[in-house]
Amino acid sequence: MSELDRIINEKMLPEKLSEDVSFGAIKFSEIKLEQNNGGENSSLFFDDSFFEDVKKSAKRWEQKAVTAAKIGVLVPASIIGFNSGLGFPDKDISLLGIGSHRYWLFHSAFAVWVLEKFYKAYLAKQSGDLTLLDRITRKLLGVIGGGAAWGVGVHLAIDVFQPKSVVFPFFGSLIDGTLVDDRIWLLGNSLWCFKIGNDFFALGLGDDFQNVKDYVKQTFINPLKEDVRDVISGSD
Repeated sequence: MSELDRIINEKMLPEKLSEDVSFGAIKFSEIKLEQNNGGENSSLFFDDSFFEDVKKSAKRWEQKAVTAAKIGVLVPASIIGFNSGLGFPDKDISLLGIGSHRYWLFHSAFAVWVLEKFYKAYLAKQSGDLTLLDRITRKLLGVIGGGAAWGVGVHLAIDVFQPKSVVFPFFGSLIDGTLVDDRIWLLGNSLWCFKIGNDFFALGLGDDFQNVKDYVKQTFINPLKEDVRDVISGSD
């Protein structure tokens, strides 16, 4: 099975679950109808509140399954993008030589800004009803781009605390004899990368953005906070 087939199958899982949930709801409706008409299930006691609870529970579990299936595909894709972005600024060493390390073009938000422009152009070409493959592609490209932008942002934020100037063509450093200007450059571009990354995720995930954020918060961030809190309280 190819990687694309695996992703499509994972995306189809929630639809299969939705069909199963719908089938179960129909069966419950049939039982209720028989109950009201004095059929073979008339002796069973299912009041209206029971059926409402079943529907609400089924809807909640369906939504959780849909979100979990998406997370199972999108989080690894964003991690791949993050790792690529994290190492991107140091590509100037292999391409330009160690003497040009921290070249401004690599140690800025320029590359991810260009990447965002290409992604927006790709989205602008899509119109009408999108196929399943189109929806998967736009989400994957969005989270990969967002992860890459955040990766570059993290790298630049770390470099703020490293004593080395940013290299510019023709005139070298912005202001000779100080690193304050270089640190302002790195910090500003780092924040810009985080902003572009957020835009990538919002564009790629669309209405799912908040659901994915809530899922990541509940599944990863909150447990991590609890672990840190336990470690701190245990060391007191």
